[in-house]
Amino acid sequence: MIKHYLTLIAFLTLHNAVSAQEIKGVVRDSTGSSISHATIMLFSLPDTVQINYTITDLEGRFNMKPINESDYLLYVSIIGYKSQYVRANDFQIITMEQEMTSIDGVVVRGFRPISKITANGVQTIVANTVLSDMGSGNDVLKRIPMVTGNNGNFGVFGRGKAKIYINNREVRDPSEIDNLNSKDIQSVEVISSPGARFDATAVAVIHIKTIKQQGDGFSFNLRSSFYTWENQDYINQINTNYRRKRLDIFANAYYSNTTTIQKGNVSQITTIDTLWKQNSYIDTKLYRNNLNGTLGANFQADDNNIFGFRYDIKTTPFVNLGSTYFTSNVYANNMLFDKWNNNEITKKENRANSQVSLYYAGKIKKTSIDFNVDYMNSGSISHNTNIEKSELEGDRVLHSTSNIDNELLAAKLQLSHPIFNGELLIGTEYVNIERLDKYINNELTHYSSKVGISEQNFALFSQYQKQTKIGNFSVGVRYENAAYDYFVDDIITNDKNRKYGQLFPSASYSNRFGEINVQLTYDSKVVRPSYEQLSNNIIYGNKFTIQTGNPYLKPSIIHTGSLIGIFKFIQAQVSYTHQKDAIVLWIDRYEKDPKISLINYRNIAELPKLSAFISIEPKFGIWRPRLSGGVQRFWQNYREYGIDLDMNEPQFYVALSNTFDLPYNFLVNIDAAYISKGYGPTIYSYKDALSLDFDISKYFINKTLQVKLGVSDITNVSSANLTIMPQTELKNIYYFGNRKVWLTFRYYFNSTNSRYKGVGAGRDAINRL
Repeated sequence: MIKHYLTLIAFLTLHNAVSAQEIKGVVRDSTGSSISHATIMLFSLPDTVQINYTITDLEGRFNMKPINESDYLLYVSIIGYKSQYVRANDFQIITMEQEMTSIDGVVVRGFRPISKITANGVQTIVANTVLSDMGSGNDVLKRIPMVTGNNGNFGVFGRGKAKIYINNREVRDPSEIDNLNSKDIQSVEVISSPGARFDATAVAVIHIKTIKQQGDGFSFNLRSSFYTWENQDYINQINTNYRRKRLDIFANAYYSNTTTIQKGNVSQITTIDTLWKQNSYIDTKLYRNNLNGTLGANFQADDNNIFGFRYDIKTTPFVNLGSTYFTSNVYANNMLFDKWNNNEITKKENRANSQVSLYYAGKIKKTSIDFNVDYMNSGSISHNTNIEKSELEGDRVLHSTSNIDNELLAAKLQLSHPIFNGELLIGTEYVNIERLDKYINNELTHYSSKVGISEQNFALFSQYQKQTKIGNFSVGVRYENAAYDYFVDDIITNDKNRKYGQLFPSASYSNRFGEINVQLTYDSKVVRPSYEQLSNNIIYGNKFTIQTGNPYLKPSIIHTGSLIGIFKFIQAQVSYTHQKDAIVLWIDRYEKDPKISLINYRNIAELPKLSAFISIEPKFGIWRPRLSGGVQRFWQNYREYGIDLDMNEPQFYVALSNTFDLPYNFLVNIDAAYISKGYGPTIYSYKDALSLDFDISKYFINKTLQVKLGVSDITNVSSANLTIMPQTELKNIYYFGNRKVWLTFRYYFNSTNSRYKGVGAGRDAINRL
């Protein structure tokens, strides 16, 4: 109290007249992360009478109205930080210092949970925690509550695949996540109910915020990785950055040479006038190489305005090869009908895929502006040779070619402005896409096709957020108008063209009740069919199996309500999703020959789902465990589609992540995950799966060199699925050869992050291409 009293006396001697309109500010910690629910008291000077008080919102912001134009004093306090007296200004940034107490010579730091609810979702602090020593962005995301996946492809439990952003720029290349140094990450925000400012296809968002780097000069970081077990893979990359005053230039290069292995047994039963059964063994290897480059620059015109561009190019220096060895025994009415031995060889050439991005982020008075333009041109050509050997029908060789061309132009503008003590966001987005698919089968010419798709998508969106005494409220709405023109052999097909005009509302409420933080959300989203799903091309598999798309597919509308709660180191979520016109994998009979299975897609009337998740993350000395568990259950009724089967068995997920923070800069991770049997849409996983990973890392040379040794997928996880369709039962079990011993070296010289601030445009369309 004596210290606080002397601080107050010192401020009484200072005069700082404040306008009578309002006092605003932001409260942050030493890493720049916002601090919510801090108490702000307003005192008048010189009589030190308390005249108002408030708490910071989920973004750390506050505002209060003074009585008149005079001098005022702010008192800021929150558990775990040193309280502060601050002279009141019209706008100010208040940085809180972590509180430390000495007890018998032991320094005890103030406790602050690493996860907190924000206005958009749940934010996990990475800076100054053990997560910052994990190595890469991949290693961090794997240990964030509710996040599932790996290698740049991540999802949110109960919601699906997530769009990933780094500083408001969407990640398009999964290697960017692995390339990101964990020490440069400030926080990770998981948004399980994205609002109106995100496109209507974003069912979940992961937003990575990096620490703002200071200083000028040249920096780079290198990475080299080697993986071995059944095959050998390697990845090399270099990232460079140069800063000079307000200019930031960056250039990156990434090369990978990898092999994917898939082995499995497949059983297919078809019941028509004859009972057909096909037992097959499949052995597939895909050899890929990629060389990617990035060049970009940012220019900070002043404190409120920044411009930038980014150019990405992706190439394959060598042809990507694929080989599939396929053997089958075919039975008709339980009598051996034929034996097949197939060998399919694929050569795929990716044309140099280019993307140019331009952006402006600035502020004019109180209005913030974000403007982005993207152009992309991509394509590929694949040559297939299928050598078939049949005891009944003899041998034959089939040749086919698949050619894909894409072009995209997109633009996005959004404005935000404070109004009625809240923030109003409005914006618009436009996307134009042209795609052409050509498939030529030299021998089976009736499978050949040429299909074009032209898409125009225009969106308007608005979102309003306001902090009140009873909590934080946010409401938004997005309107999207999408038009699809479908061409066959360069002739427009009016019966397949589609136009949609749809509204997507969203809302959220969040508050703190004692030590419990809660958030209640609702959002409406859409799942648009990919261009592959819409394509009429028929892809030949074997004599009994072909695959195609469905140009009559409709977009699927999703309504989701979620409740999230955080109590100390415990986080939980429950959500209910209702999906209308859900797009599911389907198997029909080929009209020209009913014994041939035609794999395609269709819409079903509805697909409800309930999911629940809990994460417990305590700390015991050097051991930091995280126990997670989840369950999801679909309500599926396919009887009207000819499937008389109960497909509602829930699926469970349990994961235990263990981190041991050892002396001398050693870090050990032991991770295990279990997925039970259960139903997904039209598919039953009939085998439990257990995975186990281990790695150990150490820093050298003042933490500029990291060496990491690990073993992934020690149990060699398999995937076992059963698909039951009218007249067809398809059962498979696959092994993917993901077990590997690996070694990674990372070296950082004066490491920094690019300050590219573009949020990007047309991201859903880019992903679907």
